[in-house]
Amino acid sequence: MSDEWKNKLQKYYEGNLTEEEAEEVERDLEKLNAYQEVISEELDAEAEYQPDDLPPEKVNKILNNSMRNATFSLASYVIMILLLIYPILTLASYIYYAWNQKAEDLIQVPIQTVYITEPNVSLEEMDIERAFGLFTFEVTMDLYKRVGKSDIKQGDWEVTYQYDDAEFPQRNYISENPPEDIPYYDTKKLYHPEAAITNRDMAAWDRLERLPEGTVAEVYVSLDELIQPENAKEVTEDVDVEWRWYAIDTGLEASGKSLDGGYLAPIGYPAQPDPDAWSPYNGREPNDEQFMESLVFLKEYEEQATNIAHAKWLDLNYRIDYIEKHGLNAYGGVITGPAKEILQLRDNESIRTVSIGEVRLWNW
Repeated sequence: MSDEWKNKLQKYYEGNLTEEEAEEVERDLEKLNAYQEVISEELDAEAEYQPDDLPPEKVNKILNNSMRNATFSLASYVIMILLLIYPILTLASYIYYAWNQKAEDLIQVPIQTVYITEPNVSLEEMDIERAFGLFTFEVTMDLYKRVGKSDIKQGDWEVTYQYDDAEFPQRNYISENPPEDIPYYDTKKLYHPEAAITNRDMAAWDRLERLPEGTVAEVYVSLDELIQPENAKEVTEDVDVEWRWYAIDTGLEASGKSLDGGYLAPIGYPAQPDPDAWSPYNGREPNDEQFMESLVFLKEYEEQATNIAHAKWLDLNYRIDYIEKHGLNAYGGVITGPAKEILQLRDNESIRTVSIGEVRLWNW
């Protein structure tokens, strides 16, 4: 209220205004009273209003809308948080596997394990795939066997790491004679000279004799005595065959049992250099030296290698010490060549027993 209006109002009450001025003040007071009445009615209406006055249907609708909006808001916040967390965890996973070349070592573990625990099996670089997840790492490898002069695809392995712990590989074979999921004495194909033969293939030579001229075969050969691997060719010098893999004596093969008493599968290394530059047996150093390097490398990852080898004990500390003391000696291995050429070894006194692996049409 202005000072002029206050003065005018005071004069009105004192009777000091002209008739005309007094009428003007009275009109203003009437307007003010009317305005105050309107304001009072509005305030009274608001004070008397209660939510219960709304129809139940409208109240439910308001509540449902509120709950739906709250749920949507919560879901939006959760999604936003997940969208922020996922790339952070992905980056952390990459850093985890990249640190100190962890991923490269974990890739090498199944590669080295295959070469020393799977007789006459090799890998191809282009067929090794790797995939990263949230602190998981998967390596997929295609496995090949040399039968005659050709590499025959045997199947593939899928090795999964959780952090750096390896699970048993998923093994998918397509070959005619895949290895057993769990090797045991009654599936054994290679025997130390002092080991009891528990799975002799009595018909192996007869089967070779029945094979037609135009076939090549893969044959597991167990020798009558230990020899140095470089002398293995002397055993087969009179026939046209090729050594593909040497089974090495590590001090446990005579009993056929691991240090814990479990079934012990053979270990060894390729007899021929691998032409692929990426391969651990690529010829840059002798295969026997690379074999020892593989054992030392796998010793650092023995738990993973044992799982990847699938129910095969490795006992690498003991075996490395034994080889360093006694040298590398082979008690057999795998050869391949024309079936009729291999058949000529039937009367070879250096051979204790044989077992037939894969057979293919002529490719020699």
